[in-house]
Amino acid sequence: MPKKITRNLLPGKLASLAIMGAMAVPAAVLADGAPLQLPQSVSSDQKTKSLKVDLEVKSEAYTLSGPSPTPNDSTKSNPVVTARGIKLTNSQPKASQANGLLVGPTLRIRPGDKFDAKLINSLSYSESEGDGSHSMTNPHGFDVINLHTHGLHVSPNSPSDNVLLSIYPQGTPDYVLQDCGNESGQANCVTGQYRYSYNIPSNHPSGTYWYHAHKHGAVSMHLADGFAGALIMEDPKHGLESLPAVQKAQEQILMLQEVQYNGDHKGDSTDPYQITCLSVYFNNTGCAFGGPSLPTPKVTNNAISVNGQFQPSMSMRTNEAQLWRVINGTIGNVVPMCLLPLNGTTAPSPTSYVLATDGVPLQRPTASTTDLPVIMGLTPAATPINGDDILNNELLFLAAGQRLDMMVQAPSKAGTYGLYDSAVAGTGLPIGQLCQASAYANATPILTVSVTDSASDIAYNMAIPTQAELNKLNAPKTITVEQSPQLPTQGLVYGFTTNTYANKDGGASVVNGRVFNPLRSQRDLVLNQVDKWAVQSAADTHMFHIHINSFQLVSRGQLDYPFPVWRDTLLVNCAGVAEKNGGCSFPGGLTGTNPSGNYGEVVQFVQQPLDYTGSLVEHCHNVSHEDNGMMELVEILPPIQGKKGKSGNPHKVHSH
Repeated sequence: MPKKITRNLLPGKLASLAIMGAMAVPAAVLADGAPLQLPQSVSSDQKTKSLKVDLEVKSEAYTLSGPSPTPNDSTKSNPVVTARGIKLTNSQPKASQANGLLVGPTLRIRPGDKFDAKLINSLSYSESEGDGSHSMTNPHGFDVINLHTHGLHVSPNSPSDNVLLSIYPQGTPDYVLQDCGNESGQANCVTGQYRYSYNIPSNHPSGTYWYHAHKHGAVSMHLADGFAGALIMEDPKHGLESLPAVQKAQEQILMLQEVQYNGDHKGDSTDPYQITCLSVYFNNTGCAFGGPSLPTPKVTNNAISVNGQFQPSMSMRTNEAQLWRVINGTIGNVVPMCLLPLNGTTAPSPTSYVLATDGVPLQRPTASTTDLPVIMGLTPAATPINGDDILNNELLFLAAGQRLDMMVQAPSKAGTYGLYDSAVAGTGLPIGQLCQASAYANATPILTVSVTDSASDIAYNMAIPTQAELNKLNAPKTITVEQSPQLPTQGLVYGFTTNTYANKDGGASVVNGRVFNPLRSQRDLVLNQVDKWAVQSAADTHMFHIHINSFQLVSRGQLDYPFPVWRDTLLVNCAGVAEKNGGCSFPGGLTGTNPSGNYGEVVQFVQQPLDYTGSLVEHCHNVSHEDNGMMELVEILPPIQGKKGKSGNPHKVHSH
């Protein structure tokens, strides 16, 4: 499986990376993988409306069940890797049994709940892991952690979703903490542990969210470590869980991850694979942290795991409808959500009905009382001509950071199907071929699904909710054309520099020509004010993400979305000239295989910050770009301050 050549490095380094970490393309596999295991789970107490958890991050050995993507003489299956995994060590109420998977526990909370999380750093301070470094562009601080509740509409201020907080290991030298304080404010630099506390709004939309570490400079490393888990917002009165079909359906949690380890080790219990700076970032100079350049790994893992398992299998019965909650927790992959037939299967692929995008119910206002939810098309529209084509591509390609809640219904005949990463069929595959089974004839699926005829009389769910039912659920209030500015009031371009800002990295990843700066706001927004955003890529593929407030999609290129679609993470196209030359992580664009001219398409959306003021961030969720500088500090100002266009609030300490 060839390495995705633009995700981890800047354009000037592409040639050398093309041969680094390459793996032989395995033959297509049969659907005989071990059954998919679900992560450990814990739910809030319905009487006290609260959930309390202790989450510990510790370097330990984990077994990744399934065929090894980097096989050697000693490890053909079930490879062992040393990772900074996150484990649930205590909870109120009590959690389900731990199962040792390299994936965080699933946390289930409800609107109006109080959610408390003590995050414990049991790692060891190490200069060689960049723990004493402070940089806006160079990866560093791999033993420094924090917690981000991705997509939740909660306060961005401590003790809630403050991602400028750094939790250092015990024993961190005082001068390192002082340097951190000079950069981010002393209150944002702690050791050992931190107690987060979140007040969930009573009208919060129900759906799938997730949590992960957000220490700037180490986000890719921590996702490669498997530091992520599902966060499910459940609302039995006004959410997805109120729908009879959802209540009866079997639920599947699918956390897609890229445990990007160095495969030069044996990969067994005596010599586990290691997740290293070079296996994640491929930067001999930047990973040295003051010492000599390090040897490049001969092979690295790039295969996607599901819930910490390689090539697991799932079972469905004919006509069964299951609830799938899919999270793309990879470093920067785009995964087509088409299930392709395997092994001579002639039955049609399962049908996927989209219930929610990024945690918000997908509501189509023109639906009749009997219409079913939006069906995800089995193939992308290579040359979209209308809003429905754009919507299909929007739903079909799950970018890093995005989530989907779907009802997946099996066909009436038995068959076997595979889910694939977009890169495994080869770099530069045209977008129109990403859901054609012939393109993956020699590729290995991420996941296989076996549909069998039921051999028992036990009933199972075959019902699908109606679109009218979805339209009644809690969701953000639609921003009307009258409320929206006619032209964009916020503009953003993702791109790269040469050696500017980051000499030893060969350049920086930038937003509007500048790297992340935690010392002062780089973009001011105003509470309750509607802004129209225009987002574009100067080069490569990106995933725009902004914290705390979701946004409502308006248009992509010259095509309008057919109705409001809410997201907190957005796939942003590469420029046409880069697509032609094979310089895009993801082949082609959502409005066509070749965006017009040499420029990436402009994606427009509207957003209205609500309820909370304070500092947050927007960044590219191809998080190797974020670690290299592609992030902005954003300040939400009170309306009166906003009118003045100034902010007198310091950005170093979050104690609002």
